Amino acid sequence: MKKLKALVAGCLAAALLVGCGGGGDTASSNVFVMAKENDVSTLDLKLASTGMDFEVLNAYCEGLVALDKDSKVIPALAESYTISDDQTVYTFKLRDAKWTNGDPVTANDFVYSWQRTITDGEDYKYFFTDDMACIKNGNEVYAGEMDVSELGIKAVDDKTLEITLSKPTPYFLSLMAFPTAFPLNQKFVEEKGKDFATSADTVLACGPYVLTNYVKGSTVEFKKNDTYWDAENVHLDGMKMNVVSDASTASMDFESGNCDFTKINSSLVDKYKDDERYSSYLEGYLWFLQFNIANNKTDTPLANANIRKAISLSIDREDLCNNVLKDGSISARGFVPAKFAFGPDEKDYAETADNLISNDAAEAKKYWEAGLKELGVTSLELNLLHETSDPAKPAAEFIQGQLEKNLPGLKVTMTGVEKKVRTTKQQDGDFDITLTRWGPDYADPTTYLTLLTTGHFFNYGNWSNSEYDAKMKEVGSSTDVNARWQTCKDAEKLLLADGNAPIAPLFQTGGASLISKQITGLESHTFGTPYIYKNVVKK
Repeated sequence: MKKLKALVAGCLAAALLVGCGGGGDTASSNVFVMAKENDVSTLDLKLASTGMDFEVLNAYCEGLVALDKDSKVIPALAESYTISDDQTVYTFKLRDAKWTNGDPVTANDFVYSWQRTITDGEDYKYFFTDDMACIKNGNEVYAGEMDVSELGIKAVDDKTLEITLSKPTPYFLSLMAFPTAFPLNQKFVEEKGKDFATSADTVLACGPYVLTNYVKGSTVEFKKNDTYWDAENVHLDGMKMNVVSDASTASMDFESGNCDFTKINSSLVDKYKDDERYSSYLEGYLWFLQFNIANNKTDTPLANANIRKAISLSIDREDLCNNVLKDGSISARGFVPAKFAFGPDEKDYAETADNLISNDAAEAKKYWEAGLKELGVTSLELNLLHETSDPAKPAAEFIQGQLEKNLPGLKVTMTGVEKKVRTTKQQDGDFDITLTRWGPDYADPTTYLTLLTTGHFFNYGNWSNSEYDAKMKEVGSSTDVNARWQTCKDAEKLLLADGNAPIAPLFQTGGASLISKQITGLESHTFGTPYIYKNVVKK
């Protein structure tokens, strides 16, 4: 690098460090300072859809239940609950908790919040349907066929909340720890109107922290919530999240002592992997290729199953994880990732299911040639849609190289965009192949498997298979926990069979990070909210 370029880069990095770390005094106090790659997209839980959204919401709000460090359900705003004999009616007794305006948290706060989201939400308005929480009449309210007042949630009195399900749902309680299920103070929301959740002073807290400052694209700050029902077990004075999109800048900030925690990307792993402050753990995010099979009801070249199978077989996932990503990511065995869903036998679903993924360049070529012949062509040009941030960018570049090397006559063009643009393009069907991901919302294989059912909101490739739909319907209606678990495995096997394979699972994300030795109690979870901060201690 020329000296002039180096000087400019150094000055830019120094400027960013000042913005990120706050000059160093913050990180030395009883405030947990983090560098975050992504910004918050919204403070309004009806619109929330990203991991960062959920982390922020979970910091200043709370649900009926929460997750402990082992991802087990524990009481939160509900101090107790009962379940009916048929497993469809849950009755929660709320504890004496308050909003930061002094109002008590009531059962109606949950009713109002849920009705608001299913009526006017975005990505997660389907949360209450049989594709997720299975709330009674959720399907009909979602479709506009029934009034929102018929949704199966009722405030019996201020401290008693009754929730009725459409069917027994084994993972229901874990979903109640998910921010979409959190309450809202109706009086406050309506008082703020269109300004609600647009700044720190237009949200209320009922969780461990209070949001004190939000500067879009820059900073999110919190202080301890002294009115929180469990405040005696919150040990930080506050937290600060700084948006630092460049991993090298974030690591420099960490080194300078201005930051207590940051994730790092693959380019920095070799530098820090032997550092005692380095840690790597398995996250729940599963990255996969999704194929656009039918666009505007017209088949695309990717409607050909042999072409899809060839693409999947062409990619050496072990090479990708070990030599490109290098952050603790592991190659996919199927569509359901490891270490988040445990069966009736308490064994990891992914370890007991069949390994459904392989790579074989010679076999890939055979499928490819068969597919081209069926299409009546000798070559194809396909576009790969991907994000420009890690791990998507290096993974996409690796995939492009693998496909063009192993599949003669294939040209892969690249479209690199920000995440929000990527999701919009997917929703619009504006892609051939997209490198996308899903993070599990609850601890059950169906959080993945339902995504490919006919007509599902996230089934962007418009794949449809009546046999698969029937299998998933069988999963949804089963009351035998052992039989249900096996049916999930059967459905996943069918999904990835040679004649289907509407997706190509690739890898489960590793979380390579740097964390100060002063910090303990930071919880990472493979489902729901990625990080929970209530129990963080700074020594």
